[in-house]
Amino acid sequence: MSENRLMNRKPRVLQLCHDYKGPFRTVTRQYAGCFADCDVRTVFLRGTKSTQLAESIPGEVDFLMLERGALSGLKLDAAAQLETLIGSEVPDIVIAHRYKPFYLSMLLNRRMERGLVLGVMHEYGFLRRRTRSFFSRFWGDNVYLIGVSEPVCEEIRQAQPRLSGRVHQVPHAIEAGTLLDSVSARHQLGVPLGTYCYGVIGRLVHKKNHELLINALARLDDHSVLAIIGGGELEKDLVAQAARLGLAERVIFCGHHDDARTLLKAFDSFVLPSTEEEAFGMVLLEAMAASVPVLTSDAPGPASVVGDTARMFRCGNLEDLTEQMKQMQSLSQPDERELTGLALDRLGARFSLTAQRRKIRNLPMVDQLAPESTGK
Repeated sequence: MSENRLMNRKPRVLQLCHDYKGPFRTVTRQYAGCFADCDVRTVFLRGTKSTQLAESIPGEVDFLMLERGALSGLKLDAAAQLETLIGSEVPDIVIAHRYKPFYLSMLLNRRMERGLVLGVMHEYGFLRRRTRSFFSRFWGDNVYLIGVSEPVCEEIRQAQPRLSGRVHQVPHAIEAGTLLDSVSARHQLGVPLGTYCYGVIGRLVHKKNHELLINALARLDDHSVLAIIGGGELEKDLVAQAARLGLAERVIFCGHHDDARTLLKAFDSFVLPSTEEEAFGMVLLEAMAASVPVLTSDAPGPASVVGDTARMFRCGNLEDLTEQMKQMQSLSQPDERELTGLALDRLGARFSLTAQRRKIRNLPMVDQLAPESTGK
């Protein structure tokens, strides 16, 4: 593609996402917003069509609605459907969230004359499998990786030194949102008024380590409660654990809520007990934005988010977590205001939509194909 031809139209940006579960409704909207001055097209490979979701994302939105198993193996049928959808409008930049969409983007790459492929790494282990590591040896010069946190980037740099120059960090961003007041939020979650409430939001899976948090609550000789927002495969086990420890009345399983961040004011403090598998922690940004004091494990991912704006405990250490939970209850109002004030400052400097856009659009390979002045 000639330079003149590209200058005569807006750059085309294709965003690929496996589905819109978890944070990916927000993530795809934010990335599309970073390229709102371009022709942006977002494609969800799986999941039913959602008009509401499509209307919330800048640009064009498509739903391939692939069947279960279509993204296994070589994924040639999925690639063919994607190419049919794109037709002659070959993208200049492809942004692929997680590995399977990235793999499809690599198949599409052979049609891109001078384009760019950005694989976004939302978790650790992006190239941990041998086949993926081997495949990376044959990438074209136009392929780069984006990590949501510095620890995610560092994992690739250490495991694949030859890719170090291709790895860049672009963190998630936080958007302004509406919060329910504490009384309304507690009423909706079933949290009693007048009690100290620790809160956590997240899928009930091993890496979130809710088991450790429940064990710590059992060691607190007071009337505090724990509210857990989220569902998942470990729900029955965690409910049984709470009952076994005599905490059936103190651990409140709130289930899944589509917009859980609106309920954050129900919590006196937010606790993230995640293991070292946690690569970032979007909920940390949401708690910081809600001015709820945060206690998190010192796992590299969460620690890179909060910096010095939160209390931390040694990852996986029950005694330390218990002690830090006690300390959260005893925070004075001035200390609490200092922590939450520092958190808001950090959000504005590092995790705003403006900071995210600036970070990705200032990457040299992106600026070459989609300078921010485009279309302005």
